[in-house]
Amino acid sequence: MHGQYFGPQSTDGAWFELFRNMLLRELDDRTLLIAQATQRKWLANGQRIDVQRAPTYFGQVSFHIESQVQSGRIIATVEFAGQNRPQTLLVRFRHPEEKPIRSETVDGQDWKDFDTQKEWVRIANPVRDRYSVVAIYGIGRSIPSHRMDENHMGLDPFPGGS
Repeated sequence: MHGQYFGPQSTDGAWFELFRNMLLRELDDRTLLIAQATQRKWLANGQRIDVQRAPTYFGQVSFHIESQVQSGRIIATVEFAGQNRPQTLLVRFRHPEEKPIRSETVDGQDWKDFDTQKEWVRIANPVRDRYSVVAIYGIGRSIPSHRMDENHMGLDPFPGGS
């Protein structure tokens, strides 16, 4: 009788950590980074990414990302289950055609703290249990990206480019 072979433990653990970090990653400065290295094709029109109750340093975190790029947007919802929060929440939006973010909304309000080069929105000191973040692409006036403060100027979770 033969069982399933999963490879050496170190290989399984490394693969799981790599896959987890593509979707969800805690950084040393109490930053939670969501969707850091998702494949662009994962966000083709109509595609979804769902993560439920992922254990993190900040408690369980769930998020849902839905691509509506034909309508010029990608929508993310992030939910925290515990009381512990990151100092900074970063949500990355990797448009399947590498289009730049034109504007962002957080919980229906215009949001200017985003970086078009790194394709992320930044929420400093998140206190609510749930956030709805919308990256808007396409025709319209472009809102310049906000430069990260000195605490994040040196932070580059994407060394060598994205």
